[in-house]
Amino acid sequence: MFRIIIFALSILLILSISISGFAEISEDTIVAAWLFDGDAKDISVNGFDGEPQGGKYVDGMIGQAIELNGTNEWVNITKKMGSFEEITFTHWVKSTGRDGQWRVFFNVNGWKAGDIHYQLHPDKRVEFSIHTNPGGNDTFAKFAITGDQMNKWIHIATAYSAKEKKIRFYINGELNAENDWGGNPGVLDPGRIGDWGGSRQWQGLIDEFAIFNTVLSEGDINSLMNDGLESGLAVDPKDKIAVTWGGLKK
Repeated sequence: MFRIIIFALSILLILSISISGFAEISEDTIVAAWLFDGDAKDISVNGFDGEPQGGKYVDGMIGQAIELNGTNEWVNITKKMGSFEEITFTHWVKSTGRDGQWRVFFNVNGWKAGDIHYQLHPDKRVEFSIHTNPGGNDTFAKFAITGDQMNKWIHIATAYSAKEKKIRFYINGELNAENDWGGNPGVLDPGRIGDWGGSRQWQGLIDEFAIFNTVLSEGDINSLMNDGLESGLAVDPKDKIAVTWGGLKK
């Protein structure tokens, strides 16, 4: 009897570890997600559908991706998404040009206190900016998209916490940099994927672009990277958590 109890407790411990790795991914924590599988619809329940300005849908890392030409193509997000003390961006990208120039992932249209700009700096590193954030507007990953990182699919996740005053950059599922920075919330007013004010355009492909209102763990990030947004979130409640991606899409 004692052995049975110990075995049962061991199973519960294993299940709790499995659950904890997915605890931050839920209907409550996802802000928006664009698969770019033939359109720019937001597949969360929040309705932040994109409005493409040009671009075309091509084979992506998972399903299809949107390809932008680096001059006059981007995706408009016309609604304000909110103010966030914690936020995580996850996405696949392939940069095919504009090496050494500004290249936008997502920038709020303006540049006022709190606005988020998330892009590649001309020094080629991943940059995250919040206007007038303590410690300076900008902070950087170590990773740069240049040289042999051009024309290659790369998964990037960036997680910021004003509460912790920290930001973490993950490249292909591994922590690349952890910086002490900030303290103010970031604002996502209407903005653009792949452009800022008719400049700094992205040239290349973008796929599986998602925003969460929490700091995702490395396990969460790897789940999304390896399984994709749909498969990674279609979790069997008997095994992990009682949240299904199908529920988010309804």
